[in-house]
Amino acid sequence: MPSFIIVGASRGLGFAWLQYLSKDPRNTVIGLVRTTAVVEERLVKEGISNVHILHGDMSDHQSLTNAASSASSILPDGALDIIIVNGYTAMNETLKIPPSGFASQPDLLHKDMHASLDVNAIGVVNSMNAFLPLILRGRAKKIIVISTGGADPDLAVAMGIPFQFTICVMKAALNMVVAKFAAELKSQDVKVLALSPGVVSTAEAAHWPGPMTPLESVEHQMKVIEDLTIEDTGRFLSHWGNKQWL
Repeated sequence: MPSFIIVGASRGLGFAWLQYLSKDPRNTVIGLVRTTAVVEERLVKEGISNVHILHGDMSDHQSLTNAASSASSILPDGALDIIIVNGYTAMNETLKIPPSGFASQPDLLHKDMHASLDVNAIGVVNSMNAFLPLILRGRAKKIIVISTGGADPDLAVAMGIPFQFTICVMKAALNMVVAKFAAELKSQDVKVLALSPGVVSTAEAAHWPGPMTPLESVEHQMKVIEDLTIEDTGRFLSHWGNKQWL
C-alpha cells in the first residue's frame, strides 16, 4: 500500500500527479496546496474521493511543519514512501530577459532572485526536512524533486538558451540541494533524485509545438521513480531516466 505526498499539487503537473495516483485505490495520496478549497472542489468535480488535501506553502516553514504533522495521522503508521516536491515560483515578466538584460534593472534582478530563492531553494530544503521523519519510516524511502532540463549547463550552451535565467539558476542550485541530501541520507537507504518532467503542456510551455500532456509526463516520471535505486541517488535525470531532456 504505497503512500505519496505531492508538494505543490494545485495545478499542472502537481494536480496530474493526484489524478494519476488516485487511480489505484491501494495508494494513500496527499496533496499540499496553498488554497485547499479550490483544489478540493476540483477533485469533487472530477469524482476523485481518495485524495487528502492539506495546506502547505513552500515559502512558509511553519505551514510545512504543520502539514507534516497532519500527514502523519493520515498515513498508515505515519510512514511515507515517496514525496514529490513539485512546487516552484517564477516571475513571468523576467522569463525572457537574458543575464545582461538585468544590467539596467538591478532592482528587478534582486526581487526576482530573492523571491525564487525563498521557494525554489530554501522552500525545497524546508519541504524535504519537514517530511524526512515520515520518509525514514517508509519502505520505499524516495524523495523526488522536480527540476528542469534547462538547469543543465551543457544544454544551455549547446542550444544557445540565455532566457529563463533566474528559474534555471535556481533549479541548478536545487540539483545541488538534491546531491547534498543524497550524500547525507545514502547510509539510511533514502533515494533522492532531481527529475526533469520534460516539456509539458502547461501555461508556461503553451507555445511549444510538441509538448506532452501533464499526465503523459507523470507516466514517464513514474517509471523513472519506480526504477530508482540507491545507486542512482543524487542524480539529475530526465523523464526518460537519462540526460535526454525533450
